[in-house]
Amino acid sequence: MDSFMRLREVSLCRSLILGLVPESEEYLDCRDLMARLDHVALTSAPAPAGAASRRLAGMALVGAGYLLLACLAYGRVGPLDTHHLAGCACGDPVQQTWFLTWTPFAVLHGLNPFATTYLQPPAGVNLAINTSMPLLGLLGMPVTLLAGPVATYNLLLRLGLALSGTSMFWVLRRYTSWWPAAFGGGLLFAFSPYMAGQERRHLFLVFLPLVPLFIPLLDDWLVSLRRSPLRSGLLIGLVAGLQYLISPEFLLTSAIFAAIGLIFLALRHPGAVRQRLGVLARGLAAAAPIFLLIAGYAIWLLLAGPNRPAGPLHTLGDLTRYHGDLLATLLPSSNQMLAPAGLSGLGNGLLVGRRVENGFYLGLPLLVLLCYLAIRCRRTAVVAVSVVGGVAAFVLSLGAELTLNGKVLLPVMPFSVFMHVPVLQDLEAARLSLFIQLTAAIVLGVGLDQVRTGGWLARVSSGGPDVGGQPDTDGQPGTGGQWRTAGLARPLAVAAVGLVALVPLLPALPLGSAPTSTPAFFTSKAVQMLPAGTVALTFPFDRAPQNDAMLWQLESGMRFRIVGGDAFVPGPGGRSTWQLAPPGPPVLSSIFLAGTRLYPKPPPAARPQTLAGIRVLCARYRVGVILVDRAVRYGPAVARLVSRALGVPPRTMGRMDVWLNVQRDLPG
Repeated sequence: MDSFMRLREVSLCRSLILGLVPESEEYLDCRDLMARLDHVALTSAPAPAGAASRRLAGMALVGAGYLLLACLAYGRVGPLDTHHLAGCACGDPVQQTWFLTWTPFAVLHGLNPFATTYLQPPAGVNLAINTSMPLLGLLGMPVTLLAGPVATYNLLLRLGLALSGTSMFWVLRRYTSWWPAAFGGGLLFAFSPYMAGQERRHLFLVFLPLVPLFIPLLDDWLVSLRRSPLRSGLLIGLVAGLQYLISPEFLLTSAIFAAIGLIFLALRHPGAVRQRLGVLARGLAAAAPIFLLIAGYAIWLLLAGPNRPAGPLHTLGDLTRYHGDLLATLLPSSNQMLAPAGLSGLGNGLLVGRRVENGFYLGLPLLVLLCYLAIRCRRTAVVAVSVVGGVAAFVLSLGAELTLNGKVLLPVMPFSVFMHVPVLQDLEAARLSLFIQLTAAIVLGVGLDQVRTGGWLARVSSGGPDVGGQPDTDGQPGTGGQWRTAGLARPLAVAAVGLVALVPLLPALPLGSAPTSTPAFFTSKAVQMLPAGTVALTFPFDRAPQNDAMLWQLESGMRFRIVGGDAFVPGPGGRSTWQLAPPGPPVLSSIFLAGTRLYPKPPPAARPQTLAGIRVLCARYRVGVILVDRAVRYGPAVARLVSRALGVPPRTMGRMDVWLNVQRDLPG
């Protein structure tokens, strides 16, 4: 009872003080005072027995619900399926599955997880400039060893959706007292149009549980001052370092939007800036060492390590195609279940047909609701900062040009600045749509909570729920149980409005997966006849998006290296490329890329220069084995050329033609 009275007194003091100074420069200092009073009350009063266990059980239940939804979204393809990959068995999904394989393989064999010669030998690949996701490789290591990397990829995709939603739910519970509002915000974040697009291609862009955590960490460090600068800095450094090992891109963009939010708060409350400069410096001093300990080596490899291409990693012409449009938040794509054909056709075309990168859609009902909630909750700091960040994200995501339904209205936009700054020039404008969806989740969760508490037309107090930021210690809302006597009409109405606004965002189900169709040779004991670590020349040649050979590698347990591979490397002129042709004279490309878009015709005839080119390639790159898939187009024709070049027939293993002793068989 004493604990409840102490909390009640703190709540009354908060309302009195904040009511007296709603918009003065001392407002933020009053928030700090209230936060400290809350901290004293909550820490001096022991939590009821079992409260922590109930909170953890609630979090686990919510996470299990999100995970169940994520698994059901993929239809009959289970979370540990070993024969399907989300999206396609090609391109980025195969590349990322290969990365998930490489990290545990490197750790178990004493190799560098940030570099490899198993692709593009002998020079190899600097994996720090690629999205190699070493942290996810370590997290999935037990599954990789027991069930294989394809199962790891499938499981981590579903966990990424579920954990991202659970993380957002946890953050929103800090700023709300009504768990359905937080659940709705987490649901929006986990299954947003951004996620519905990226889950088809990019694991590292949907595994985002760390990104929402920056919000309460920055709040405790620089806004409410609930945590000491030392502890705040250590936590920020830890989370930032771990996020770097998943996606440096989203660590960088998170830092950009954190800076935008803090600048907004500094302009809104200039009187509090001086006090926080010292807190900022001490926190950064604590964050830097732990961040560099985790990510410093990878950062050095990214910026100046070996095999680092000159200039930007992506060609600017490729990146500039992917940007938003003024209609992007209103036009659904075929990623949405309820999208009419005419509208989805327009939505698909806004990003040059790449619906994977189209994560902008909010729909008119949700957009109207968010605008209302943003205005209603404008005095709530977490909402105000999020709205500023969301608007900035939308402006930047429009790219270098302002377009309306594909027509250029303005030739220069703020994102143009990024295109001239090293590192920033590798950012893709369309992916900033994540922060539009993150803003939507926060505004929806906090806004619905405040409407449930105060009604649709009630004026919100200056402090809002983010001053105390947490429910009472008994796990019930901080309003002292008022909601119980108010009846169910308003909560049900608020929940119904939120649900109606979210329905248009339903993703098209089931989320697509494709069979891997790996030749049985690579999953059987027969693959052990290949010398461990030998260099293999393959047909199909591994040039993105046809990544058959990388799939063969990972299914064989990294038994062999391959000439080629899907990764950023220096091209012939030193500039970055991820689509290297077979090294050597052009005739080799016409052989080993036969049947592709670049070389749709059959391989050339067995002329002396053609056969000599194959022999020179094998000698120069110390090729130990040649692997030809006879089931693919022109496979038998390539096999005949190789037989003529080496002068020996292959061993036929199922659908594979295999030459095991290439260096011995090369004519002297």
